[in-house]
Amino acid sequence: MLGQRIADRYQILETIGGGGMANVYLALDVILDRHVAVKVLQPQFSEDEQFIKRFRREAQAATSLNHPNVVNIYDVGEEGNTYYIVMEYVRGLTLKELIQQEGPLKTERVLDLFKQMMAAISHAHANQIIHRDIKPHNILVSEDGVAKVADFGIARAISSATITHTNSVMGSVHYLSPEQARGGHVTYRSDIYSLGIVLYEMVTGTLPFKGDTAVSIAIKHLQSEIPSAKTIVPELPQSIENVIRQATIKDPEKRYPTVTEMEEDVETVLDPERLNEPMFTLMDEEDEKTKAIPIIRDEQLSEDDIDKTIEVTSSQPTIPPTPIISKDKKMGQPQNQGPSEPPQPSKKKKRWLWGILITLFLVLGSAVAALVLFPNLFYVAEVEVPDVVGKPFEEAEEDLLRLNLMVEREEIETEEVDPGHVARQSQRAGSKVKEQSRVILYVNGQEEGIELDDVTGLPVDRAEELLSDQGFTVERIEREDSSEAPGIVLDQRPNAGELVLAGETTIYLTYAVQSDIRLRNLEGEREEAVKEYLNEVGLNGRFQEEYSDTVDEGLVIRQSPGAFTSVRAGDDVQIIVSRGPREVQPPPEPTEPPETPQEPDPQPEEDSEPVTKQYDVNQPVDVSEEDQAAGNEYAIRIVYRDATTEGSDQVFVEESISETKIYSIPLEVSETYPGSFDVYVNETLAHSSKQYTID
Repeated sequence: MLGQRIADRYQILETIGGGGMANVYLALDVILDRHVAVKVLQPQFSEDEQFIKRFRREAQAATSLNHPNVVNIYDVGEEGNTYYIVMEYVRGLTLKELIQQEGPLKTERVLDLFKQMMAAISHAHANQIIHRDIKPHNILVSEDGVAKVADFGIARAISSATITHTNSVMGSVHYLSPEQARGGHVTYRSDIYSLGIVLYEMVTGTLPFKGDTAVSIAIKHLQSEIPSAKTIVPELPQSIENVIRQATIKDPEKRYPTVTEMEEDVETVLDPERLNEPMFTLMDEEDEKTKAIPIIRDEQLSEDDIDKTIEVTSSQPTIPPTPIISKDKKMGQPQNQGPSEPPQPSKKKKRWLWGILITLFLVLGSAVAALVLFPNLFYVAEVEVPDVVGKPFEEAEEDLLRLNLMVEREEIETEEVDPGHVARQSQRAGSKVKEQSRVILYVNGQEEGIELDDVTGLPVDRAEELLSDQGFTVERIEREDSSEAPGIVLDQRPNAGELVLAGETTIYLTYAVQSDIRLRNLEGEREEAVKEYLNEVGLNGRFQEEYSDTVDEGLVIRQSPGAFTSVRAGDDVQIIVSRGPREVQPPPEPTEPPETPQEPDPQPEEDSEPVTKQYDVNQPVDVSEEDQAAGNEYAIRIVYRDATTEGSDQVFVEESISETKIYSIPLEVSETYPGSFDVYVNETLAHSSKQYTID
């Protein structure tokens, strides 16, 4: 794609990164004149409509993030089969590259970068966005030390089942949480686990778990305790290791509840009283280690692929549960294994034993009598669980309540059903359960998208008002276009008819603005040709006539504004057209004058000075704003003739200019020699002045 221009705006300059899902290019935004990073989706994903829909929606949702430690997303769009995201270009290294170059980072630098990362993730969580693929590769460190988290929204997009058709996708295996590995429900605490792994790598320069395959690493995340960072870096404060340990607990309910609480804990890790605090431990660590956890299918990946975001299929075998071996000796063989005879019980113990047996007999007898005499008192009816998957929650709840079942709602994110509908149910349809049994309904909790209206052809102010009333954020983009009236919407992104989320979507409206017209030199042209040109470019001609001894009748003497001036459609242009030379009236017939004595003609004074007149003519030469911005230069040469040159051509000025300039040209004229001048631009005659005479 190098050298191509996307959306007539983003000029691709060079490749700066890429992965299994997209390539990243450095590009120039020719409208705002700034460098941007353009992430272009790999061609193999462009045919999957469900993925494209999710990709676009999640990427647009990420544009709602506005934080100094988040890589800003400027634009999301498509061109043909090319789907792209335009984002802020950060000049620097990824955190992964920084760790590879420097190894374990200094504690102060670790905390500085980590606090910035937590601030970014906390901001995302406040906007209900889970990153899901936090890793050093997605964290950019600028040249001035600012950490920026990238790929918000993309991580959400690749968690959709429609990408791979396998019904389960997870993040990079070195950093993914146990619940992601077993295909469970991903929450904000999954990001906290990944942050803990990233912190471990920052302080040690290595990863906690390594393996030949993605599966072997995932199993370690599920079963093995995170190794102690202090064994690698003995001088590491215990308080920092405790942060890692609490963030990476297997059970998400026992991690930090929020990133904000994690930030508060990190804020004090270098306090003197915390440097050697006790190691963080869980009371029920044994329970954590003996859980049977389903994991992904064993797929062999090369070492190069392990760092990528990986996918798994829906058919998930499970790890056999580890048998729980009690430490109590009574659960094993008897403590007394010799042939010695057991001691005889005392009489007091015998009396207690008989009392217990009599009490049990009375209780059991009463229960049997009650069951025989009052069978209906203990009978609970059974009902058949209906199939409510795919139904709206309210309708499904009503069906279950009608059968005297208890209903609980749990919201999940899924593409399997529409928002507000039941994706699955805890009790299998058709199974028999007792009345008052609990049935959990897993409901798609995503907001329901609304179909975007078509606002093209409307005035941009009216279009923005309509979209803002629906809860959308609107951004305007100007485009010079003479085919539509100024202010009319030419294009909208996303397109009309797409399902979008109000409050989470930015609508980009491209509207028409007047384009500048560079007025050509009209002097010397015929009036009819000038009228045709002005009508063609949308300018209003104001024509006047005056006599001229030097310009033929019907030709333009001068124009205002002058040649090469930038004007807008609808502006007035003053045109002076020649009427030709003024007609000389014949002298009247002589009459016989009365005879008077003739006086001799006065003799002219031989030493009288010739009569002259001075003109100072201001002649502007315009350079358009576009040419000024581009740094274009024009060679200017002005040639004049007047009484001082006795009618011969003389160069007044010869120079190059890159901006508009006004030249003041002095002309001295006499009865014998009129004054005039010519302006040449790049050796081409651009303007000839009128003749200035003594009259």
